[in-house]
Amino acid sequence: MKNIYKDISAKSIFLGIALFIFTSSSFADVGYVGEDDKIEIDVNRIYTQPAKFPRKALRLAKDGYVLIEFDIDTDGSVIDPYVVESEPAGLFERAAMKSIRKWLYEPPVYEGVSVKVNDVQVKLTFKVQ
Repeated sequence: MKNIYKDISAKSIFLGIALFIFTSSSFADVGYVGEDDKIEIDVNRIYTQPAKFPRKALRLAKDGYVLIEFDIDTDGSVIDPYVVESEPAGLFERAAMKSIRKWLYEPPVYEGVSVKVNDVQVKLTFKVQ
């Protein structure tokens, strides 16, 4: 089996060490409460698992993003995440999903009642720095 690291220059290896994953600028995201009359509610992220930059993207020196939508359960856990959009397609989705599934939010409360929040969208941006 060919060693993929032989083809990576010293510069690429340095870039691999200096990779960063950016999410939306704040840690407060927006979702919706209610079935018919959707009410917008802010949810506060308290734990973010950093996404790992895929090796293939590193080899190709590709940047990209993934837009993911999910719900937040009454305990603050992320449920039912799915990819809404990604660029380039097929490169960053798996890493983004693995990360998002581990995120945690403050348990959402609306009018003093613990609630499930729907349709939260977060964009994860993958950049080679």
